[in-house]
Amino acid sequence: MRRTGAARIDTVHGLQGRCAGRDRSRIGRSANSRIRPAPRWHSGSTGAWAPCRPAMTETLFLPIDIPTLAASRALMQIMLAGLLAWVGAGHEQGKGAQLWAVGFLLNGISLFLFSMRVPAEWESLATSGNHLALGAASACFLLGFREFGRQSRQAWIALLMIAIPAAGLIAWEYAWPNARMRVLTTAFAQFLFLLALQASLRTPPRHEIERIYRRLRVLVLVYAAVFAWSYANIAGLLPTSARLEIGYHRVLFSVASLMFMLSLAVACLALQFAMLAARNEDLAMVDWLTGLLNRRGFFRAAEHAHGWRGGDGAASVIMLDIDHFKRINDMHGHAAGDRVLQALGDRLRELAAPSDLVARMGGEEFCVAMPGARREQALARAEAVLAHCRATTVAVDGAQIRFTLSAGVCEAMPTQSLDDALAQADSAMYAAKRDGRDRTFAAGAAPAIA
Repeated sequence: MRRTGAARIDTVHGLQGRCAGRDRSRIGRSANSRIRPAPRWHSGSTGAWAPCRPAMTETLFLPIDIPTLAASRALMQIMLAGLLAWVGAGHEQGKGAQLWAVGFLLNGISLFLFSMRVPAEWESLATSGNHLALGAASACFLLGFREFGRQSRQAWIALLMIAIPAAGLIAWEYAWPNARMRVLTTAFAQFLFLLALQASLRTPPRHEIERIYRRLRVLVLVYAAVFAWSYANIAGLLPTSARLEIGYHRVLFSVASLMFMLSLAVACLALQFAMLAARNEDLAMVDWLTGLLNRRGFFRAAEHAHGWRGGDGAASVIMLDIDHFKRINDMHGHAAGDRVLQALGDRLRELAAPSDLVARMGGEEFCVAMPGARREQALARAEAVLAHCRATTVAVDGAQIRFTLSAGVCEAMPTQSLDDALAQADSAMYAAKRDGRDRTFAAGAAPAIA
């Protein structure tokens, strides 16, 4: 039987542990138990000895070799870290996944440090690495979820996840050696991490992933309850702490920690894939050339925002079409035509209000929906766009291309549908073309000033 130093922490957020004495056995113990004269004292989790009845789990559970289980979990988490790093690489919103990957990697290192057999003189160093890697892993998980959720980082909370275990090591490993207090100090930091993670999951960044966030909140809440139960037993705060059998405690908490980390890894992957799918759906609703909404995106945005009407039900729509666009393509080429479309898209984006919906409906036809706007406001906006385009020159291969627009405006009645309002604005636009182009017509009204 080999004599080693103070106990280290086993799991990621469950500090499923070894005995805390200075002479614990690490050889030939299938369940990491320690043989002592009756009565036996053991915490069942992280190392403080506490009175308990003889273990009877052999009749219900297969023998569990805790260090081997920890090493297996470490390897699994390092592989998951690589997968998350690969999934998040090269994506606009992959920084959260990268931080999760670092968290799983550090957690795996923490587990490896627990499962390693080291000489007695290296025991304190391995213990310190175990605790600090665990705290750093929690900080990375928390920062990753805040980055993914587009929340403020609040780095001080993440630093706290590392500072508390570090303070515990200084106090209870080196200054006043006390394995029980050291483990409980790190456990306190882990419980704070679970609370901070629960708070970070309150508001998903997109409605498409709300279901995953909701299930993650339930997972964290359940695990936090198991975690609190386990360490309340170690601290002697619950009446059951004196009667809990070591085998049951160790097995149940080890399984809970394993399931929590597996579920967390699956949730991180699911979130990343769900966000990529949502991003692809966004791209399917955006015109690739101008960066404006396309026809599908325009109608989708109008439905989701209820978005083409103001609070009082008022709304106006503008339809715009580039005059003689085919002539531009024939004379200067399609690349020049694309540049003209991009220039018009830029002008519309510059002049749009935050609540406006601006889209390229197809070809050289564009649309602006103005929630809360009356006909006079829509006419003024259309004239402003026409004036900007008259003053715009597009340079292509040394040629200076100028273009004009025809516009139609419709103020929608409170009961009028978007399709009907667009049809009336479209009719007004074609009336403006027939009247000579480079002008604005309003549906049901006389021509506006050209």
